[in-house]
Amino acid sequence: MTRAFGLANTMMLAPLIGVSDTLPKALSFFGLSVLIVTLFGLAMGGLRARLSTSLQLIASLMLAATLVSAVQLLLQAFALPMYQHLGIYLTLISVQCVVLEQCGFFDAGQHKARLQLFGLFGALLITLGLLRASGATILIPAGFILLGLLLAGFQAWTHFSTSR
Repeated sequence: MTRAFGLANTMMLAPLIGVSDTLPKALSFFGLSVLIVTLFGLAMGGLRARLSTSLQLIASLMLAATLVSAVQLLLQAFALPMYQHLGIYLTLISVQCVVLEQCGFFDAGQHKARLQLFGLFGALLITLGLLRASGATILIPAGFILLGLLLAGFQAWTHFSTSR
């Protein structure tokens, strides 16, 4: 059984608006997000079977914070401008990991849902990065408007394609 994971349920909306003002920033955040979430999923897969349910939340919090902190230290050492541009949004990846873990995102049989969620997230980041890089839509309210239009268009396209 697969579940549907929405962007709103996985704490991805804030980074969508915050890091999509330029395309390089959006691409670097997407790459780091996929890397950290993948490493988190692999590590929690090994820990999940060995921990009780009450300890899984604590372990997921510690693991997510550790992974994000390690990436932040590496960025500070080797790519300081990227670290400064991504700012606080990097720490939201750890929250995203914990939320995804609690929603059952890393359970067996969720491969299609994982690909769909990260495909949609990547497509929205790239699209917003391209549109907002034009200069007229750098401000955050314009990002919300563009995101709303993109999500409405996606929903209309999904409704149209399923009604056929």
